[in-house]
Amino acid sequence: MKKLLLFITVLITLSSVAQKSVYYPFPESNAQWNMQLTLMGYPGPALMEFYSIIIPGDTLINGLPYHQLFIPYVVSSVKSTTTLTSAGYRGAIRQDVLNRKVYIIPPDANTEQLLYDFAMQVGDTVRGYIETNLTTKDVVVSIDSVLVGADYRKRWEINSGYNIYFIEGVGSTYGLIEDSPGGVVDWADISTTCFSQNGNTLYPGTSVNCDLITSTESIGKKIDPVRVYPNPSNSSFTVEFDKSISVQEIRLSDLFGKIIFQQQTSNLTKITIDNLQSGTYILTFIDKDNNTTNKKLVKFR
Repeated sequence: MKKLLLFITVLITLSSVAQKSVYYPFPESNAQWNMQLTLMGYPGPALMEFYSIIIPGDTLINGLPYHQLFIPYVVSSVKSTTTLTSAGYRGAIRQDVLNRKVYIIPPDANTEQLLYDFAMQVGDTVRGYIETNLTTKDVVVSIDSVLVGADYRKRWEINSGYNIYFIEGVGSTYGLIEDSPGGVVDWADISTTCFSQNGNTLYPGTSVNCDLITSTESIGKKIDPVRVYPNPSNSSFTVEFDKSISVQEIRLSDLFGKIIFQQQTSNLTKITIDNLQSGTYILTFIDKDNNTTNKKLVKFR
């Protein structure tokens, strides 16, 4: 009996180790990422752009197979003939599953660069195509896991100020192929709003609408009704509310749950938060139906 129990224990342990070591490769087809770019003070109203990145097919470059990245359409909130994001071909990728790396050949190049290294450890410096152009580079702050579809996948936090993560089998939460802003204050914020594969939304949740953006109408109600800028900031924060929503109260808390700031906002459309010490805070919005929405604020020195 003792030998049987020992055998079962060993099996459970081995199974647990095997599950933890599962690697989810980067998608090579039937994948879609939706993005939202926000740039405050552009000049005047904030600029917001919405677009999808897809993998429309394969190509051969230097005798190796690559998977093309393509942006079908860019929706801009500012009436202009130009956008910050370019529609069309955005490069080609291939992956080395054994070493857990993904490479990209940019549109204007024929030599590949490292795009993602999903074997990084805490303290490793982020290098390659999407590393920040600043002298001080991003490093892996922490490694945990996040639910993607029905599975938990590894996640690397590489920039706390802009809340940037690399997610195994998904990519960066900051625009997928965009270089990191590093520690620059009030840079463009690019959020990966959803990821789908084979027609199924996997991130940030299976119930999220992840329609392909091919026209102005396709973004629907995706514009964020609450805007906070600059964020990160080295001074004050401005909070603006869209007239279409009914925010009754906001609360600012530290990461331990202590309320730092609280204000009724039923008759306001803009407020300023200042005199904060450096650190990370959670800004909570409460509407008339007592629903809550949270945003992270980062105050630099």
